[in-house]
Amino acid sequence: MPADPTSCSGISDFFAHSLPDRPVEDWERLEDHLAAVAARTAQFAARFQARDWGHLAGLWHDTGKYSAAFQAYLHKENGFEAHLEQYKGRVDHSTAGAQHAVAVVKPWGRLLAYVIAGHHAGLADASGSASSLDERLDKNIEPYTAAPPEVLDADEPLNPPPLAIDQGDETRGDETRGDETRGAFQVALFTRMLFSCLVDADYLATEAFMDAGKSADRPTNDVSLQSILDLLDSYLGNLSANSEPTDVNKRRSEVLAACREASELSPGLFSLTVPTGGGKTLASLAFALRHAVTHGLSRVIYAIPFTSIIDQTAGVFREVLGELGEEVVLEHHSNVDPDAQHETKRSRLAAENWHAPLVVTTNVQLFESLFAARTSQCRKLHNLVGSVIILDEAQTLPVELLKPCLAVLRELVTDYRCSIVLCTATQPALTRRDGFSIGLENVREIVPKPQRLYDQMKRVRVRHLGATSDSELVEQLGELSSFLCIVNTRAHASTLYRSLREPADDGDGLFHLSTLMCGEHRGQVITEIRERLKDKRPCRVVSTQLIEAGVDVDFPVVFRAMTGLDSIAQAAGRCNREGRRPSGNVFVFEPTDVKLRGYLAQVASTAREVMPDFDDLLDPAAIERYFELHYWSQGSVHGWDKLNVMGCFPKPLQEFAFDFRTAAERFRMIEDVSRSIFVPCGEAGSGLINQLYDDGPSRKLLRRLQRFTVNVFEYMYAELIHAGDVDISLDGGYAVLTNPDAYDQMLGLRVDRPGFMEPGTLIR
Repeated sequence: MPADPTSCSGISDFFAHSLPDRPVEDWERLEDHLAAVAARTAQFAARFQARDWGHLAGLWHDTGKYSAAFQAYLHKENGFEAHLEQYKGRVDHSTAGAQHAVAVVKPWGRLLAYVIAGHHAGLADASGSASSLDERLDKNIEPYTAAPPEVLDADEPLNPPPLAIDQGDETRGDETRGDETRGAFQVALFTRMLFSCLVDADYLATEAFMDAGKSADRPTNDVSLQSILDLLDSYLGNLSANSEPTDVNKRRSEVLAACREASELSPGLFSLTVPTGGGKTLASLAFALRHAVTHGLSRVIYAIPFTSIIDQTAGVFREVLGELGEEVVLEHHSNVDPDAQHETKRSRLAAENWHAPLVVTTNVQLFESLFAARTSQCRKLHNLVGSVIILDEAQTLPVELLKPCLAVLRELVTDYRCSIVLCTATQPALTRRDGFSIGLENVREIVPKPQRLYDQMKRVRVRHLGATSDSELVEQLGELSSFLCIVNTRAHASTLYRSLREPADDGDGLFHLSTLMCGEHRGQVITEIRERLKDKRPCRVVSTQLIEAGVDVDFPVVFRAMTGLDSIAQAAGRCNREGRRPSGNVFVFEPTDVKLRGYLAQVASTAREVMPDFDDLLDPAAIERYFELHYWSQGSVHGWDKLNVMGCFPKPLQEFAFDFRTAAERFRMIEDVSRSIFVPCGEAGSGLINQLYDDGPSRKLLRRLQRFTVNVFEYMYAELIHAGDVDISLDGGYAVLTNPDAYDQMLGLRVDRPGFMEPGTLIR
């Protein structure tokens, strides 16, 4: 074994990272790493006027590596002899910088301490556990006195966080004056943003040294928003020139014109209320891009309520913008961030940081990241600064998390130069009104007179069928050559599909859609559905709600299982969409063979309460009554912050006693957390999975694999693993379907029969 080339009693060279099987001379010097991370963190934090904060966080984050014990550990792990009196195994190198920040920077050092102490383990709670910040600050650590003065010294006093606290001006409402609770939340969000800057800077600098090839392969993001806007405008111009001169297309042109005009308004909060079929998706993108270019904003984030429809919206954007390259549109939705229990250095480096001009994501991904504590989840947050965030179907935010959701949106606008667009096909649900004190204020409507637009675009009649058994429904559907039937659960969709497809039926013109099919598979089926509808061939579709938003299809009749009125409105948007018929028919039925639970039962119950009072269930007055019952009056009943997420950021502000980890645990937009499985759908899916096994995870590969992902509930995931259908041996804990018979070409992943194998597969 070679001798340690340094003198452990008087180390002259300090290293941040080693390279396996490489001589010490090739290792990364600690001063170089600190300088690189400090520069990157400062650059990121400068976007929200916190350059000096970022510089100190980066400079101090690894000061604990100046200890002799850490250097001995680094050498020992790489096969060099380390003196026994200094080698102590794995060394905590993060606490040193946190303790130093508290000692040197008054009074703001504690905020830096959260950031530095958590840059590997994640943001901690203030107290109450062995991993809390208070325990870390009291911890005995290895001395780091060898750190040079230029690293340890703070050249100038640190300025206060650049936050608009207690201003109470007309843009925020006078009631915000003196709001110490809000101030505490603002400071906590600032800390998380600074944490994001440090984590991303550290990951990028580490990757640049550890894997220069992968670092060089990262997307450059050199496509300007202006070039994207130009291409979109060209596409929309061609679309308008080639469209039929129908009333619906005229209304779509009016919506687009209003979006373009409103884009000149100053950044802030906006509402885009457009009925389904009104061209909202591309019109909102046109607003966002033009608004960003006009006001010097950096990117557009398009957040969608359901994972099931993100690939469709991303697909529309790629179709429009494809000639600019595949990296222009980033699709990020499912749990492809490293598994918390299986995170490795390599998988953390592959985590997404949203370095793209146009990001299409989900509400779950966006909001859970904004309240997250883990490094891989928080990494992307600083790239929200100076962006336009479109919340599609904004009314789908969960009632029990409304208060923290709206609080963080308010601060993104106030302190981080964001513009927020609340997109809805029904009724603005998130603005402040009597009885809804947490609502957002100063929200500007982009399209004038939404009621008039609704009246002009009315194209369907909604009828309530009442209680309906599966056999009765199948009998009614069997008499129709074309229909769309939307139900609330994947299991129900599968059951109805199999009932409609009799053993002797070849299934021609009958399709199934659910999120048990990967995005690539769903896209192929939707393409075939559109072609059949265009050619006026029989087309019978049984689907979950994934088809309700972002899918441009036009059926003569739609059946919708009982649900919330906003979802019924979305379903109606798939009926007579182009207005070519005098009127389309939407039938709402109440399944007797399926029992709804939780959220689905709640919204269905609220819809039933509203139905007797309105002849037209889609009239804005009916929708307003629905939201009054479902959203606005819930504060005193169930609470808009049911698990007290906001209580994790208490006053008095000066104590900075924030419980970041607890907040992340409490803030769960999906109670039964889903798990992602990569499925080998087609040659493309199989090839990407083989590449994952051969090369390991990279951000580029994970981006491409999102099209071949299926999300399942935790108990289903466990059953598939137990049956041997899924392999989780990959670096980072990524799950891969290894039993090809578990994926059906009609129904997708068969979670109802774990371990199933076709008879032919068993013959060797």
